[in-house]
Amino acid sequence: MEKKSRFELGHVEKIRRSIYVHLRDELERRLRSIALETPYHVCLENNVPYPYVEPAELRPKKKEFLKESEVSRPFIVIFCEDTIDDAHQKYIRFSESNRVKKDTLTLIPDLTLHRSFYSTARFFQRDSFFELLEQLLDVDYSLLIQRDSRYRKQNRYCLTHFHVKIDWPISDAAESLAKELRYISKSLYEKGPRYAEILQQKLFEYYGCHHQATGGRRSAALIAAQYFKNVPYLTTVYVSSAETKTITSYSEKGMCRYAVIELDREYAGLIMENNRLTEADFRKGYVLGESGDRFDVILFVRYEHPEWGMPPADGKLRILKPDYAWLAIDSEMVLPKMNAITFSPLPVKWVYKS
Repeated sequence: MEKKSRFELGHVEKIRRSIYVHLRDELERRLRSIALETPYHVCLENNVPYPYVEPAELRPKKKEFLKESEVSRPFIVIFCEDTIDDAHQKYIRFSESNRVKKDTLTLIPDLTLHRSFYSTARFFQRDSFFELLEQLLDVDYSLLIQRDSRYRKQNRYCLTHFHVKIDWPISDAAESLAKELRYISKSLYEKGPRYAEILQQKLFEYYGCHHQATGGRRSAALIAAQYFKNVPYLTTVYVSSAETKTITSYSEKGMCRYAVIELDREYAGLIMENNRLTEADFRKGYVLGESGDRFDVILFVRYEHPEWGMPPADGKLRILKPDYAWLAIDSEMVLPKMNAITFSPLPVKWVYKS
């Protein structure tokens, strides 16, 4: 389903879109801090080697199985611009039994609730929101943040559900994507089981994963991202993986990935020169730590879908060619640290540099 652009929205919808995008930016910053910066500093303080991400691990079609990192903070967070209709409960498992409220949260061990829980903790605009969010991140499956439907005249966003399962079958997700890209017209198996198997493998490639080396959490996230193409409002799915040591986001902006990397000083010097930065400013705004001839920084990679991963312009059916890539790198940037709010991202070319 095509999402409406800002130019197609009414005034109230534009306000809601602005609030959603602003809150999403803040959520992204906090999740990046929780999943990347905090574990990094914990390793630094305890003299434990940090599991840096290598260039090859951020390239499309990565096939290797990876060992889980003990310091990573795995999670899935779904953030919706509007309220999910109950009709979607068949595949996105949210109900009264897993709603964020006092009597359901008391079942979770080691969770500290605020005394004024109903009026504070779960609303995005409250100071207590991220404290509650961080405590619930360790609960398996997904967290759901959406517009609170009880406040129709206000654009209030709320952490409404936890332990949200994604139950849409992989075959249905692959069929949906294959129809969208015009590789089939009716059903996944209309051209035989082998063709259907390849389409399911390409579904994972489209979302930056490999069908054999992808664990349950990342599989659920990409299936959720494909499923939410069927709703008229914006959605964003964040997944942090202990295998990849990265955060991946799926939204109307496409697929993006965040990771802590080691940047050699020689290349860092070139980046500073191109952006007219002193080494002191570079350290202040971007460097998490350093050792030897390397700086530790957060890399942001945005991916794009080339011709064979996009719907054809003429809308006609086409033949699947498995060797043709459905995902490619669009841009890379070194991101400022969370507290460096006056610094801007720096463009780099690192993933294919070595």
